[in-house]
Amino acid sequence: MGREATGHVRYLGQSGAAKLLLESDVLIVRGEIKARIARAEITGFGMLDEEVWIDTFKGRIVATLGAKEAALWVRAMAKPPPSLADKLGISAAKRVYLWSAVQDPDLQFALKGSTAAMLEGAAMTLSVLDAAADLETIIPRLGSLPFWGITRKGKDSPYSENSLRTEMRAHGWIDTKSCAVSATLSGTRYSLTSGATSRNQS
Repeated sequence: MGREATGHVRYLGQSGAAKLLLESDVLIVRGEIKARIARAEITGFGMLDEEVWIDTFKGRIVATLGAKEAALWVRAMAKPPPSLADKLGISAAKRVYLWSAVQDPDLQFALKGSTAAMLEGAAMTLSVLDAAADLETIIPRLGSLPFWGITRKGKDSPYSENSLRTEMRAHGWIDTKSCAVSATLSGTRYSLTSGATSRNQS
């Protein structure tokens, strides 16, 4: 995942120079041709000579990348995208302690079989946050384990990703990774900086 290439792109009757970026859950086209296509909306792909073609619900994208790069793109697209559990870094061997109830079906599925009943048995912690008050009750209890803060997407979110980042950094935590959790949720992982350990645990 994360493959990037620049070339000549044709899509929906338009053509021009563009950059293609393949992420775990989306294909992004930037430049003279613009598109953002979920991986679930890609129905097929392949290559012909120096071109890679990608079929989507809306139509076919054809990108002239050169034979070597086109082959690498086909290989990258053939790899199954990582699951949400993979992106969060959780498993039966790396369990997560939940500070809040989880209602989102996608997140529930990712957490199945990977939650810790007690903080002592966890490799990380996680909370779905709807307000600043939610975080205020959690921060003093975080310890030093990595923390996933899950916030709702969009302008109407009751507690934004930026608000979470500001509050966490004020308490000595730095964001180290982010990912889409579902159509309505996004997640950011935070780690405690070494200089803040004693302050948060005192």
